Amino acid sequence: MIDTGFQVLILIGSLVGLASSSHFAVKSMEDIAEITGLSDMAAGSIILAVLTSAPELFVAIFSVTGGNSAVSIGDILGSNIFNIGAILGLLGMLGYLRLCCSDIILDLADTLSIVSLIPLFLVATQYFSFEIPSQLIGLILLIIFIINTYLLLKKKNNKPKPVCEIQQTCNLQKEGKSNPELDCDMGKNTRINKTKTVIILILSFALVVISAQFTVYSASNIAIAFGVPAILVGAKLVSIGTSLPELTLNLEAVRRGRVQLAIGGVVGSNLVNITLILGLVLLASPFQVNPSVFLEILPFLLITTIAFWRFVTKGGISRIEGGLLLLSYLAFLILVA
Repeated sequence: MIDTGFQVLILIGSLVGLASSSHFAVKSMEDIAEITGLSDMAAGSIILAVLTSAPELFVAIFSVTGGNSAVSIGDILGSNIFNIGAILGLLGMLGYLRLCCSDIILDLADTLSIVSLIPLFLVATQYFSFEIPSQLIGLILLIIFIINTYLLLKKKNNKPKPVCEIQQTCNLQKEGKSNPELDCDMGKNTRINKTKTVIILILSFALVVISAQFTVYSASNIAIAFGVPAILVGAKLVSIGTSLPELTLNLEAVRRGRVQLAIGGVVGSNLVNITLILGLVLLASPFQVNPSVFLEILPFLLITTIAFWRFVTKGGISRIEGGLLLLSYLAFLILVA
């Protein structure tokens, strides 16, 4: 017997945990971007993307070791559809992405559009006589991930703080008027700040994941208590819940005015899923799936990815275009059994 009242309390507490931990995680990401000199877009598409793809990585590990790599491949495709259709669609409808174009986002969108065709190519090999080892494709995807990460790391913030501003700050500190933003003893304090920032980022992200898991757990129990079939809860509610870290972190990022960080996190997460995680899965196990199932999912992956590419190449995502992306995800939920 499920205690519905207790589950509601767990759900409320989990949502509060999601909101608060997301705030600290995004704040830590901002600090890391400042310390490393990475732009918001680069920091989001590398650090935030890898962190938010951790659930998909663990699913990949367990599914491969359990001899069912198709579970991981399906999770990768579904997560990418959610990231663009639901998250970017929602942010677009709220008006945050009207002017989101930059050189980095254009490069990421181009790369994402190309690598998103690879699952279609894998399914095509099931129908034709030619056969390419999936391990080779996995290796190519990993190489793409390494090259893309290297290129992003080279894109630093070219906005060094003026010497006169640093000197003025040092003079103020000598007069007893400290400025928390800068410190004349740069080496010592930068080292302390780095350690503290990384620890806060790891702890806050861990809390995001734990809160998301409890949110899924309590919401599932509440749904079952009200007679919603367990299979429907697993197929729809739990799949959405595993993407709650991305959703909450990116909503918090745009709330703090770091739109580029949010976009980098979403697009970067999709690239990590397709290149790093799918690459590892294909490298570790042969590609064995039911082609008919994937042919239901792949059109939605391609539609959302190509639509996103088209929108950003013209300068941004309008409210109407954001609504179209969101509708594409809702159609995916309804039409794909």
